[in-house]
Amino acid sequence: MKTRQLICIVVALAIWQLHCARAFEGRIAASLTRGDDVQPLLYTVGADYLRVEQTRTDQPHTRDIVNLQTGEVTLLFPHNRSFMRLKNGGANGNAQSPGGMPAPPLMPSPPAMPALRMESLELHSTGEKTNLLGFTCARFEIKQHGDTMEIWATDQLLPFPPYLEVPPHRFGPRMLEEQWGGLLQARKLFPLAAVLKFDNGAERLRFAVSLVQPQKLTDADGKLFLPPDGYNEIPPLPF
Repeated sequence: MKTRQLICIVVALAIWQLHCARAFEGRIAASLTRGDDVQPLLYTVGADYLRVEQTRTDQPHTRDIVNLQTGEVTLLFPHNRSFMRLKNGGANGNAQSPGGMPAPPLMPSPPAMPALRMESLELHSTGEKTNLLGFTCARFEIKQHGDTMEIWATDQLLPFPPYLEVPPHRFGPRMLEEQWGGLLQARKLFPLAAVLKFDNGAERLRFAVSLVQPQKLTDADGKLFLPPDGYNEIPPLPF
């Protein structure tokens, strides 16, 4: 009897561990606020692909499809029925000319022009933890030029995919709000709440998750991760 009970406990523990190890699949509703502009966002997470889109209907907004295995991002542009593929999310090595040929190398700056110094951003853990929407979240901070971003993030969902409305630019300085998502993604974290404030305390950006719905996607949902019929592929921009 004791042996049978022990076997049942071991099997139950193995099933529980397998459940915990499975990647999240389902839908996440969130909002991104900048001043008076509020972007309601919906993340549809499959086994291998993710779709990020605005749920506002005031205009045909860009939709992102992310390959969770390779990092490739496909931007869908409903306004002209086209799509663009960005390797590694367009982070590097993805610039092409309109004809599909590699873009020419960037010319060096004149000797008299000093190089622009860019502040390196780091995601600092504060050691604090809390529970948001049933998920254990740790508190992180990012600081740049006196501005501070406070983030509560969890490792129980998926690496955070920043929503892209246009391809990211490859050159020049980038603001904190353009980089914080990539820092979380590198640490395989997903934010449940984040607030960026100016050094005077005024709020600059707010991200908040309102719903996390684990859900097994159906075969019909698979169409969400493909460019619709009639869409034409366009090459990435050269900058």
